Amino acid sequence: MKAVYSSNSYTVRNILESIKEGNIRYYTNMPRNVFRAQQVGGPEPEPTMALGGSNGSNGSKLGVSFLSDVAHRYPNYSFVTTTRNVYNFDSGDIVDLRGIYVFAGCEPLGYIEVEDGNLVFSNNRISGDMKRGDSKKTSKLSTAKAIFAKYFYGMTTLEHMQNVVSGAAALSGNTVHDLMRKERRASAAINELVAKKLAQGSQALMDFFASEGETDIVDNLKAAKEDREVVRHIEKAMEAHAGFYLMVKDDHYYTHRVGETTPKRYKRGDMPESMRTAFALLKLAEKETYVGGAGLKVDDDKFFILDEVQIEFDD
Repeated sequence: MKAVYSSNSYTVRNILESIKEGNIRYYTNMPRNVFRAQQVGGPEPEPTMALGGSNGSNGSKLGVSFLSDVAHRYPNYSFVTTTRNVYNFDSGDIVDLRGIYVFAGCEPLGYIEVEDGNLVFSNNRISGDMKRGDSKKTSKLSTAKAIFAKYFYGMTTLEHMQNVVSGAAALSGNTVHDLMRKERRASAAINELVAKKLAQGSQALMDFFASEGETDIVDNLKAAKEDREVVRHIEKAMEAHAGFYLMVKDDHYYTHRVGETTPKRYKRGDMPESMRTAFALLKLAEKETYVGGAGLKVDDDKFFILDEVQIEFDD
């Protein structure tokens, strides 16, 4: 917990500013540590006004009784009220209590809302203590005073020290993650540079890997690059429809081009020479294999064959 109360920060900031500037109004029936810094609805009451009383709502009556008690019991706290429904009487204005912001000096301790005959208490201690919800509600004066005593007080030294512990742990965790990201970026830059230099045929790198007995690294890189180029070439041919698809079924060979509606059927002896050559090579390959200059073997009976078959055989 970093603060006892951290909600409604805009309102809390305005209240503290009003207190600092002395822009507050007191009540005729409340101690001097109870005052108003905000009026909700209705005309602006006169400086001499009372809070709640017998003419207020049920919730306001409970709130006034509670507020009168705790304000006397906690003279070092400030109780800043929000009000509504101004009633005009010959004896002066009376306003209904809407809510109470509680401060210990400049430290906000929580908010108490008047709601349908209940008092609803809210702060971070309460929300941290609740399994469901984030506030405590009561319509009983004794329970309200007990909730206030249990949860409404300033940050303790232990709580401040616990903040130090959690803050240090969070800082360490974030720092480790930041450094890991920097390390990954640096490693990626090194890998990119090494790959670039190898692709350019850097003799210095070749000699280094040879001296370390790691020539397989260079061979694997070259092989992976060549394989990628083969796959990309065939992929581009498929995207450009520069080839056809072949399916083998019951001694017949069916071909199909994207956009055609009727597949063509061949027997082995009727196949064009380039098609027969590419098929013969692809048939020997493993499934899901790309063969440069020929095409792709998807499965044992499914293939993609390039229009321009270019197969080079070793002597």
